[in-house]
Parts: sequence; C-alpha cells; structure tokens
Amino acid sequence: MRKTFSYVRYDNESAAKQQGFKKAFEEIETQLSTLKDGRAKSLVITNLEVAYMWVGKAIRDEQIERDGKVVEDPKRGEEPPTPSEAPECSPPQNPKAP
Repeated sequence: MRKTFSYVRYDNESAAKQQGFKKAFEEIETQLSTLKDGRAKSLVITNLEVAYMWVGKAIRDEQIERDGKVVEDPKRGEEPPTPSEAPECSPPQNPKAP
C-alpha cells in the first residue's frame, strides 16, 4: 500500500538536499526584500512558498523511491491530547480592551 499522506522523516542524504534548497530559497527571499511591497511581491512570496513545499514533496518521493520503504515518524499522527491532558494556558491579554 502506498502511503501518499504519511510523514516521512528525512534521512541524512535527503536532509542535506533540503538544506541546500532552503538556503537557495532564503537567498531569493532576501533579494525580494529589495522589491516594493504590493500584490506582485506578495504573489512572488506565495509562489516561492508553494515551490518550497513541492521541493519537500519531491525530496520525500525521491527518498521513498531510493529506499523502497516509508519510515514514518512515530510522533506524527498521534491523537492530540484530550482537554484534561492539554497544558493550561491563559487567553491572550489585549491591552487595548476596555
């Protein structure tokens, strides 16, 4: 059975490849800071994020093809804690609230 939606932890080879792409994408992002803010720049950033997502998918698929197996991260996909198990947190404070 193909595990299309399984989270796969990168092995060392895939992690190194992903880091190379991440660096390249960050360099592009730095160059984008020279552009004037606006719709066009926003679309560039959005599509850069989409491209980065697909790079991750391609690396994942390449690793699965290379290894012939899916090794899922055991911590991913676990059930979320029940409200009684979840840590307590207070609601954010709004200093401008009356």
